[in-house]
Amino acid sequence: MSQLSEEILKKKNLRSAALLIRKIEEESPDVLEDLSCLYPHTGKAFILGITGIPGSGKSTIINLLIKHFRKEGRSVGVVAVDPSSPFSNGAILGDRIRMVEHSKDPEVFIKSLATRGWYGGLSSSTARIINVLDAMGKDIILLETVGVGQTEVSIMNFAHTTVLVL
Repeated sequence: MSQLSEEILKKKNLRSAALLIRKIEEESPDVLEDLSCLYPHTGKAFILGITGIPGSGKSTIINLLIKHFRKEGRSVGVVAVDPSSPFSNGAILGDRIRMVEHSKDPEVFIKSLATRGWYGGLSSSTARIINVLDAMGKDIILLETVGVGQTEVSIMNFAHTTVLVL
């Protein structure tokens, strides 16, 4: 077991999770070793997908859901898929602004991802990042798509329940 995956599993270390997620996004060749250590510890989190048209209030609803789940004592992971910047190809961090009040809570982990050309409102690294948060022990994982149209339904492949915000 690598030191990084051990810190994620045993210490629930947010920094280690962030480092592994960066390795996933960069498609680092050694990321598969870390993920293979984490995979046996996945399958416990409930994944709630939030999708809808741009500006429909997806991030606002997620902020309220975080508050609700934290009041119940549950840990929460958020994967917010944002449009890609035309300059850097990174995420345009609009979604995280609505969730800033949770940024200091060690039981909440929020990660913005860029679509980087992927269709369906998600990112190529979505599944692997969900697995990191699941193995880390997050009770609930909220998955937010970039604003999508009527034919982008790939979120249903990742979420146990999908909510369409109109």
